Amino acid sequence: MTSCDISIIGAGVVGCAIAHELAAKYRDKSLRIIVLEKHAEVGEESSGRNSGVLHSGIHERPHSLKARLAREGSALALSYALQNRIPHLKTGMIIAISSSDIRRGLWREASSLCRLWLNAWKTNIRVTLVTPSRLRVWEPNLHAACGIFIPSVSVIDSYALVQSLRSAAEANGVEFAFNNQVIGIDPGATGYLLTTDRQKLFAACLINAAGVYADEIAALAMPANKYTIHPVRGEYYEVVTPEKKNLLRRLVYPALPPHAVGKGIHFGPRPNGQVFLGPNTVPVKDKGDYTSEKTPPSVFVEAWQKFLPALEERDLRWAYSGIRACARSGNSDGKGDFIISADCEDPPLVNLIGIESPGLSAALAIARRVSGMACLERRFRPSG
Repeated sequence: MTSCDISIIGAGVVGCAIAHELAAKYRDKSLRIIVLEKHAEVGEESSGRNSGVLHSGIHERPHSLKARLAREGSALALSYALQNRIPHLKTGMIIAISSSDIRRGLWREASSLCRLWLNAWKTNIRVTLVTPSRLRVWEPNLHAACGIFIPSVSVIDSYALVQSLRSAAEANGVEFAFNNQVIGIDPGATGYLLTTDRQKLFAACLINAAGVYADEIAALAMPANKYTIHPVRGEYYEVVTPEKKNLLRRLVYPALPPHAVGKGIHFGPRPNGQVFLGPNTVPVKDKGDYTSEKTPPSVFVEAWQKFLPALEERDLRWAYSGIRACARSGNSDGKGDFIISADCEDPPLVNLIGIESPGLSAALAIARRVSGMACLERRFRPSG
């Protein structure tokens, strides 16, 4: 039977970032770190099925983990991308109110901009109020009355980021065991006996970064079913008409009311030149349901024609969807925060629950937070 010091379940961007961070931190101790992944490759679920946006945290509740780690992690990810030549695009983000909504008297969007501006002020995010005249200069094709601009926001090739983190972790000795789905976890006095569909593995420390399945992994490791993840599908359509792809140069998000789920269907250019609309928000029962009852393109066109009247259904082609790991809360907006919890101090068990958007943005900051947890520091005290 294989034994290791640390086992990480899940080879998405968060799992790979944690593996990279721990391997670098404990390089002198030569810890054996094994990442278990049920798929054949890294980033096969949410990490490779998202918008690639490195968020500022402005959409989140001020001082929440989501807000703080998104801001910290985005800066780390951008620095990492520059150092490792990962494709990225520094577009900035416009959050806009359409001219038609103002004409129809829908002032709640304006109040949403005020709320976001206040979030930015509370968390020291640099933003600029963009007037209609400035918007016309920046984005002549955008029909917007006003908006706010966040210059720090970038778009990254998320799959390239995950692959790079995996390679960096492997260079420091981390082992990846693909096609290994965890089906059983038996806690013991000195660690955890993990059973996959291919092998048994003993780990002195267990880190659960299983994304949308993290609640199920936690239930295997703990006697009480403490967590519940509600899967939400976000769908994307690609803008395929060449002249329509160049209508906007920046990320543009709609201003949404405070109780809205998600950040809204946005216009998103990517580093490779592709342009997408999405994601929407579709609750699903099956965590692997990426394609049933697809939302028709007319819904996306309807959401965006008020900003881009030239956009038509024939300009769009179904691209892909992703499943977000939503953990609801009792807050008034129903939005859950990230849960990063040491549910057992000895032997260490760390559960990461509800790591949805802005999880990609926050991944490197999450990794730093996990590596600094007291239970890990005590167990694997770094030399020096």
